[in-house]
Amino acid sequence: MQNTMSQKKAREGLGAPELFQGGVFVTKNGVAELFVQPASERVAELAEREKERQANSLFKLVMMARQDIDTGDIMPPEKAIERLRADGK
Repeated sequence: MQNTMSQKKAREGLGAPELFQGGVFVTKNGVAELFVQPASERVAELAEREKERQANSLFKLVMMARQDIDTGDIMPPEKAIERLRADGK
């Protein structure tokens, strides 16, 4: 659950990360100016975002491969390996 707190209360609570669990909007004159969350939550959020990005990329690759198969744009595995070896030199 996200809460709000004043800048003064946020400054006073900087040493207590549990006050910011779930994220807190810090207000100035009643207007949200800043969003604060513990570093551990941010790291987990970024890791989840990266995992989703990788899953989406994999899905796109699968769809591109499926399209290649449907259009007949394929090659035998031996030829693909030969081509990869030639490109690696």
